[in-house]
Amino acid sequence: MKNIILLLFISTAIFSLSLIDDDYASRIKVFDKYPVPSDENMLFYIQKSYNTNTVVYAANIDADGKLDAKEPVIVFWRRYQEQGQKRELKVIERTFGYGINSKPIKDRANTYKFTLVSLKDMSFIITLDKKGKPQVATMIDKKSAQIERVFVTAEHVNILPKIFSVEVFGKEIKTHQPVYQKFNNKE
Repeated sequence: MKNIILLLFISTAIFSLSLIDDDYASRIKVFDKYPVPSDENMLFYIQKSYNTNTVVYAANIDADGKLDAKEPVIVFWRRYQEQGQKRELKVIERTFGYGINSKPIKDRANTYKFTLVSLKDMSFIITLDKKGKPQVATMIDKKSAQIERVFVTAEHVNILPKIFSVEVFGKEIKTHQPVYQKFNNKE
């Protein structure tokens, strides 16, 4: 009886893992026809279903090699629909779409917590590793993960797009296995 229970447990675990991997593997293909930004100190980026313009989130490292205390993360457009140039977010984009709110974490030097204004339920921790390379962590599918990219399925109908879903892709911190989570708009 113990062997049957163990076999069922192992089979369920393998089946569950394959479902997660299949989700990730099938959904990561949404990025196939999109350019990949390569900006210095990039943490992650957001791409949308209605065009290839990309929002980049990058660590803002000061002259002393530390995260800038006033603005540890900078957010900007990579305008691939034009010539790939960098452009600042407009006030409305920063306030309602892609901007961030950040604050230092007490008792942890050079470490900040931030949230995206449009995804308040997901918080991020940014710090620098021993070599000065920026690291960002969050929870994806209830796992500690390093976020890599986000895909937003939306329709551009007004000044701000109508969002249908947000898909978050990353790697689990401990295992480096791909992780994926989808948030559907509840409206």
